[in-house]
Amino acid sequence: MNHLYSVKWIVVIAVLMVVLGGCGAKEKVSYGFTFEEVTKKAGISFVHAKDTFDPKVSNIFPWLASTGAGVAVADYNGDGWMDIYFINSKRGSANVLYKNNGDGTFQDVSKAAGVTEVNTDGISEAAVWLDYDNSGYPSLFIGSWGKSRLYKNNGNGTFTEVTDSAGVGYRGYVNKVITLDYDRDGLLDLYLGCYFRETINMWNLTSTKIMLSDFERARNGGHNVLYHNNGDGTFTDVAAEMGVDDTGWTLATGSADLNGDNWPDIYNANDFGPDSLYLNQAGKGFKKIVQSRGIGDDTFKGMNVDFADVFHDGKLVNYVSNISKEKYLLEGNQLWHEDAKGVYRDVAAEMGVKQAGFSWGARFLDVDNSGQMSLMVTNGFISASKKKNYWFDMGTLATTPGYIVEDAKNWPAFKEKSMSGYEHKKLFLNDGYSFTDIAQEIGLNFTEDSRGVAAVDLWNRGTLDLVFANQGGPARVYKNINNIGNHWITLKLVGTPPSNRDGVGAKVTFTVNGVSTVIERDGGNSHGGQSDPRIHFGLKQATSIDSIRIQWPSGRVEEKSNIPIDRIVTIVEGAGGVS
Repeated sequence: MNHLYSVKWIVVIAVLMVVLGGCGAKEKVSYGFTFEEVTKKAGISFVHAKDTFDPKVSNIFPWLASTGAGVAVADYNGDGWMDIYFINSKRGSANVLYKNNGDGTFQDVSKAAGVTEVNTDGISEAAVWLDYDNSGYPSLFIGSWGKSRLYKNNGNGTFTEVTDSAGVGYRGYVNKVITLDYDRDGLLDLYLGCYFRETINMWNLTSTKIMLSDFERARNGGHNVLYHNNGDGTFTDVAAEMGVDDTGWTLATGSADLNGDNWPDIYNANDFGPDSLYLNQAGKGFKKIVQSRGIGDDTFKGMNVDFADVFHDGKLVNYVSNISKEKYLLEGNQLWHEDAKGVYRDVAAEMGVKQAGFSWGARFLDVDNSGQMSLMVTNGFISASKKKNYWFDMGTLATTPGYIVEDAKNWPAFKEKSMSGYEHKKLFLNDGYSFTDIAQEIGLNFTEDSRGVAAVDLWNRGTLDLVFANQGGPARVYKNINNIGNHWITLKLVGTPPSNRDGVGAKVTFTVNGVSTVIERDGGNSHGGQSDPRIHFGLKQATSIDSIRIQWPSGRVEEKSNIPIDRIVTIVEGAGGVS
């Protein structure tokens, strides 16, 4: 009897533990939206390919082939639907243009359009759409390791390569391209962020001294390029003249008016050393400011640039992604914000967006139409063996006296080792006070090594979807399934002379229930990605907008009121009305 009595109480205690444990379990939170992967359903089958280089540096092939996956979106044929362009990074591989059919599916039109056979004299590493001739149709520039290329949009669904006649066939190692009208002459210019020195031939090396000269203050990278648009179909490199020929191993570059003088500035996120901020001097040159962390120069491994008015104070924060790996290196990502005294402070830690792994492309977006800018961060470096780790080798290389890190032959062989591989992506939801990572809870649970991400309304539903470019892996398209019911508005800006037609550099201030938020039309900010060129903003439960103020690149300021919501609205500079 005593034995049975004991067993009975053991069962009762076990049941109570289960019940009490269940009460203490984390309750599943509903955010009102999720992401559904629709890549195959949408008809997208693109897989990014990586190249190999001179066998003299075969020991670090995984490192050398760790960039290049990119995605850029635009309405290339003017039918009102956003199309997708993926770049490839292997000689002989094809870049792919997917036409949006408007019914949830996409069609590969690369060959017919004439923008697929790009990787014949190098490999693609960056892409940007821009209407450089103000024709109303976006052309396509490809930044390459090798010869970069420009494809003019003919306005009939096809493109013609005009690289040589336009004078933009730069030969070097471009890792990021943006467009901006730096002198506000109404013509879009091109800025190329470069990595290796342009004198190196990665496929036929005369020396293995090709790497960084220092892990924290390297300045032996390639010169960045600023192509000034001459207005006659040609461009001239004025980087040295304008003072922006940075040699800091640039992995990402971005542009915005950071000091409120209505001239676009440039920020470079540099690998292995200080980032560079270039303040525009009224289109006549740039003043270089080396970013400080308060305790000396920023010596992190910068890999992303994107801006947003997170605090609704009219001052754009800048999100720079870096490296973090527990037990090895905890740099952390940075969120630079100008305080009331005009001093930039890194507020990433207090806002909850500091740690995101080995981070790459990051993009601000109003993911839930709340009027708050959330943040999507991609990550993952080299995913190979799950048991063998290159971080120890890297630590030895970086800390052992006598090693000449510039010489690739001194680097330990990667073989099949991973380095920050298989990382989960981060979607930091902004609740108006801080950010919380909810990526896996809402369906973003893949672990490929991502590089670029584009936030884009693919189905014109008033909610932003996500397109990911993965290094050496398949592209992924995620549809935003939004059941919150928040209101929204999307603006398609059309500039008129003396503004550029794309409206790049225009600043739009939305005032809703007395709260103002600034969004600047950018020209391709964020590593590896170019997002929807239209300006999307959520209104939460507001059924009207107090006002919309547009400051055009020309300097013209227009105030709009009584604008219809829950729709895509076209605003033509100086036209008075909307459509």
